[in-house]
Amino acid sequence: MRSVTWRVCIVALCLTVIGSQDPRLGSPPALAQPQTGSQSELEALKGDVEKIKAELAAIREDLKLIRQHLSQGRRQPTQHGSVVASVSIAGNLIMGKKDAAVTMIEFSDYQCPFCKRFFETALPTLKAEYIETGKVRYVFRDFPLDQIHPHARKAAEAAHCAGDQGKYWEMHDLLFQNQQALQVESLKTHARSLRLNGAAFDSCLDRDTYAAEVQKDFEDGVAAGVRGTPSFFIGKTRSDDTVQGVYLSGALPTPVFRQAIDNAVREN
Repeated sequence: MRSVTWRVCIVALCLTVIGSQDPRLGSPPALAQPQTGSQSELEALKGDVEKIKAELAAIREDLKLIRQHLSQGRRQPTQHGSVVASVSIAGNLIMGKKDAAVTMIEFSDYQCPFCKRFFETALPTLKAEYIETGKVRYVFRDFPLDQIHPHARKAAEAAHCAGDQGKYWEMHDLLFQNQQALQVESLKTHARSLRLNGAAFDSCLDRDTYAAEVQKDFEDGVAAGVRGTPSFFIGKTRSDDTVQGVYLSGALPTPVFRQAIDNAVREN
């Protein structure tokens, strides 16, 4: 078998030499010659493939969360607002009037697509109707789902680092508006777009200054019964920095939130 292979190689070599000397047989094939244009096209194609792979990975993460929410829905067929829990808000930033009669707490994840939906759809209406009118105060607490949203925890820390410079809510909004750019370098770019002191922000983020604060939010959420994001507690504001409120889960329609808030307002 080996002798046959060598014979084939010798014949091919002879034909190549003859072809290069005899114009009637034409020139050797040019397929072996590198082509700059083809190489650049190949590199561009590779780049497109990597982008598609990244998009598919993001879609897989969203599908995992969707399955998680559907699973929760099967396990907990209770009506919205039928569960009541007590939640602390000590040490958390507050949006709205500090002594508002009703408090709304959200446990959220900056990488969660459902949290972004609430941010874009229901929250603007609730701000205009309840928060800015002094009826409700809003508290955002972090609940990063690390297994499916690897950038959410660091994004939460970034919001607190921005809060050191008086721009917590501005960073909060920017993170949801740029949900596909939550890597550490992107977070530092966001800080500069808000005209923060870049060196101070970077130091805060790199030293994990607010890692314990984010973890405490997460643990408090678990203790209160939170299993997914977004989750909400709406109830009467109490003097001991706790809220005993009804539990709502998911990016629900705005009327659902209105009803829960209106019920809490009437109780006061």
